[in-house]
Amino acid sequence: MRVLLPPITKVLLISWWVIGLLMFAAGGSFPLAAVSLNNQIFSDPSIGYLLGIVVYPFLHDSFLHLLLNSIVFASLGALLESTLTRKLFIKVLATATVAPALIWLVISLLTSAAPTHVVGSSGMVYALLGACLCMFPDMQVNLIIVQLKLYFVAGALIAFSFVATIVQLFGVQWGNSAHSIHLFGALCGWLLVGGHQRFSLSELPIMASLRERKQRFEAGKRQQNSQRVDDILAKVSRSGIGSLSPAERKFLEQQSRKK
Repeated sequence: MRVLLPPITKVLLISWWVIGLLMFAAGGSFPLAAVSLNNQIFSDPSIGYLLGIVVYPFLHDSFLHLLLNSIVFASLGALLESTLTRKLFIKVLATATVAPALIWLVISLLTSAAPTHVVGSSGMVYALLGACLCMFPDMQVNLIIVQLKLYFVAGALIAFSFVATIVQLFGVQWGNSAHSIHLFGALCGWLLVGGHQRFSLSELPIMASLRERKQRFEAGKRQQNSQRVDDILAKVSRSGIGSLSPAERKFLEQQSRKK
């Protein structure tokens, strides 16, 4: 069965594979670090390093890296490109390329990280993941042996990237991935499709639970106050208004003002 991909997704995938296969064929002779996103740009602002800020998503350091990014990008890209306007889809991909790259460079500068470079389209992939999390949170994701909702899968991946980014801010390297690229790529995708407008803290399950508990507490309090008013009025009926204590008089006045 032939799978038809939208044009932008198709062009990007083809370009990744053409460049990737040429790189793999060249082997060690390809100057990967010289044209990738490289934190040596601060000491050597060469043309290669400057171009690397926009070129790095087209470079991959292994066949598996390229394959995994391509599989996820093909499925999410086909969905989003057919849903969003072409202009917005391109904006998501472009922003998720440049903005996370600049943030990664700033983090490298602040943490005085050792010279290193970043390649791969993971920032774009995470941008599509963040956008889909906003637009299709309940979409089923088939993970071969199990099906899970997108919000669970995307939430777990983004939460891991968040924790790993915080750890790296303290100078501890967690694996070989540029986790901040993943995190801020996802944030770009989520924001650009209106995630900040659709999301509200009040919609979180924990907030709904707190509201329900508050409503139950207030209902119980009203019932207690009503019962106490009835008891005080019964006392007045039996013994007269003079039999009320100052506290009972004050409570009765407070309840009458509420009404």
